[in-house]
Amino acid sequence: MPALPNPRHERYAQLIVEALNNGQPKPYSANHAYIAAGYTAKDPGKPGSAQAASSRLLYRVINRVRELQHIAAENAVETVEKVARELNEIQYEARTDKAHAAAVSAVLGKARVLGLEAPQKTEVGKPGDYSQTRSTSDVGRLLLQQVGYAEPTQAAIDAAVAANLQFIEQLQAIRDRELGDSLEH
Repeated sequence: MPALPNPRHERYAQLIVEALNNGQPKPYSANHAYIAAGYTAKDPGKPGSAQAASSRLLYRVINRVRELQHIAAENAVETVEKVARELNEIQYEARTDKAHAAAVSAVLGKARVLGLEAPQKTEVGKPGDYSQTRSTSDVGRLLLQQVGYAEPTQAAIDAAVAANLQFIEQLQAIRDRELGDSLEH
């Protein structure tokens, strides 16, 4: 639906949507939108005259109000492109203010909250948190992730579990050999 042909009707509809988006109560916002759109209440001193006139006008423009709310909702949706465009704008403004780190940090934080950031790379050789493992498959997966295999297949996990068991057996053999030597002396 295009803009309403009557400019005051269109302005009234826009003011209603703006007020609702700002959290103003409906009757209060309708009265103020009516007056701000250029209308005058017939009996300005009497309570309810602007409210009654506003209510009649709202009935006539409600479809436009709904359309403007829908447009506002679509514009509120965050996308990777929108965040990137915002980052570019902030970077431009930050150069003037010399506040680069704060601006970039804010946008990256927003992207993180929206789940728009790239997945973090696992550092090779960094010790993992085994406290959350519940099975040998979890251990195998964590071992592979420590060497940079972020999404291992089940076959790779099974191979990692087998390799870990061999490693543990070798460690136990070292322990037994060393403890055996120390017990004999």
